[in-house]
Amino acid sequence: MTDASVPTCFRSLTSLLLKSPATIEVLPGDASVWIPDVEERSRSPFLFMENNLGVPEKELRQSYLFAVPVFSAARKASGLHTLEDPSNHTMSSAIQDLIDSSAILILMNPAHQTALNARKQLIVRNLIDMGEELKFTAALLSSRHCCKQGELWYHRQWLLRRIYPSPSSPQGLITDMIPDSPNFYLPPNDLSAEIHLVSRACELYPRNYFGWTHRTICILSALVPGVHSTTSDVFTEILQKEISSVMQWIESHISDYSAVHHLKTLARLTENAESLFLPDSLLLVFGHALTLVRAFPEHETLWQYLRMFWDEGDVAAAFVASFALPLQRARMTEQESESPSGVQHACRFLEWRNQKLK
Repeated sequence: MTDASVPTCFRSLTSLLLKSPATIEVLPGDASVWIPDVEERSRSPFLFMENNLGVPEKELRQSYLFAVPVFSAARKASGLHTLEDPSNHTMSSAIQDLIDSSAILILMNPAHQTALNARKQLIVRNLIDMGEELKFTAALLSSRHCCKQGELWYHRQWLLRRIYPSPSSPQGLITDMIPDSPNFYLPPNDLSAEIHLVSRACELYPRNYFGWTHRTICILSALVPGVHSTTSDVFTEILQKEISSVMQWIESHISDYSAVHHLKTLARLTENAESLFLPDSLLLVFGHALTLVRAFPEHETLWQYLRMFWDEGDVAAAFVASFALPLQRARMTEQESESPSGVQHACRFLEWRNQKLK
């Protein structure tokens, strides 16, 4: 790519980002690898098919280097810090440059706080539509290198707080159970969309802590005070569905400790809820953890899962006698360094249980 074509590349990419693609993927190499035809590549070095955007890494880096001075100049020229009445402000070229360049800076570096803050200022002044920004962040979070960045998830939560403000909070509802519950309310359809977004992100980047934290926040927001009490059918339905969904996820992602932690947060809600059905859900989780540990004893996450939901009783005693203790005895016949990981995990689990029983 010649120096003269870099501005064209920059404008082409920003115009595609403004179309709110469903997904964005950063592709290794340059455009010649993905678009062999020279004439086609000269029109646009980017792939845009069925509303999915592919951005070759080399062209993204060149666009980023071009965007840095554009962003700096536009930020100074836009006068955002001196705007008092945004209704009297027209969409100047500096504002458009700020919107375009910040989008590319964030695509290249999703933790770019200055660019994210600039977009927040533009949103506050109604120069970027909040709904479009929500679509933009969803597209970014469909990319592996973006979905692991906490700053981008925080930006999305900031948007949700502005779009879905929480109603007033009467006493005796979920705030009594979780004092730091989110200050926005997600309707059921929007909750489903957020859960789908997180699930995709966690497939792209395994054990995605920030993705699971966002999911926890969204679940809590759906149970926001002033909408559902802890005894309502909707409250019970949301929790039961989410517990079942996360249990299925753990079955196919047995090393995902962040998912297990999310499930524990749900358990705290059920323990404090006044529902006749939710305690049964916790018994199912305990049985689920036992089954998975028996099937995959070499995975430490599953033993941690079992500890989180451990419930002393006949079922627990049978597990210890028939599975954990035999594994411990197997360790005595082998060198510790040669013991299978499942044996070592069982020994640590039994030590933890003994401490718990004291």
